[in-house]
Amino acid sequence: MVMAQGDSTKKPARESIIYLQYHLENNRLPYLKIQTKNKSDNGIVTATNIPVTVYLDTDLSKEAMVGQIATDNTGTAIFGIPPSLASQWKGKSAHTFYAHTDASPAFDAASKEVSVAMARLKLDTVRTDETKSVVATLEKNDGGSWVPIPEVDVKLAVRRYGGNVNIGDDDTYATDSTGKATGEFLLSSLPGNKQGTLELVALVDDNDEVGTLESSMMVPWGTIYEYKSDFGKRSLWSTPRRAPLWLIVMAYGCIISVWSVIIYLITRIIKIKKLGKAVRT
Repeated sequence: MVMAQGDSTKKPARESIIYLQYHLENNRLPYLKIQTKNKSDNGIVTATNIPVTVYLDTDLSKEAMVGQIATDNTGTAIFGIPPSLASQWKGKSAHTFYAHTDASPAFDAASKEVSVAMARLKLDTVRTDETKSVVATLEKNDGGSWVPIPEVDVKLAVRRYGGNVNIGDDDTYATDSTGKATGEFLLSSLPGNKQGTLELVALVDDNDEVGTLESSMMVPWGTIYEYKSDFGKRSLWSTPRRAPLWLIVMAYGCIISVWSVIIYLITRIIKIKKLGKAVRT
């Protein structure tokens, strides 16, 4: 019976997890994306305000500590490479990041490591009389030389406010032996800005070797679009003073008609009362 009571009061098992991703934007801005979550029988729940310590290449070394950061209210933190580690960063062709958390009531002690090769993702275009194509080139640093990375899926898209739109029918394009991924641009009628400019995006998403790489460039491949405001014009969704004339006439006509009937009935009632008094006298 004692064992049964002990089992009934035992807290559900919890596994604290650190998600660690390497990102590089336009071959200039490397950073880490960190997420902290708790996994239990009830599912995976975001853990907020969890301090995470990050090291570069040498685990738990004070000299190799990138720094410490706490996740925000969404359980996420963005961490850049400090200038003090620039020489160490440029001196190797590959790096390993180590992330650690201490035990706390909201999160258990956990660790995570991720290794990435120094890579770059270049974006270019090719245009003929009949077609327009987007070319992404993926390369990694191998002993100081840039060598192509084949058989990696690259997403080629156009950046929009609601998310990226694929340039063609395929979701991703695989790099060939030269590290190039080519896709034909099929969005011939996609609106751009006032100059008809679109932003092309090439994305390698969470690759085991190079992490997440993204590059972008502006091209004049969109249709020229200029927003014309209807503010000040008469419309159904405008202010009362700017409503359509026919609607104003109809509304005031209904009001006048109703009040005319009401006034007419009042005058008839008054006249009937006067006639009643005259008959009695």
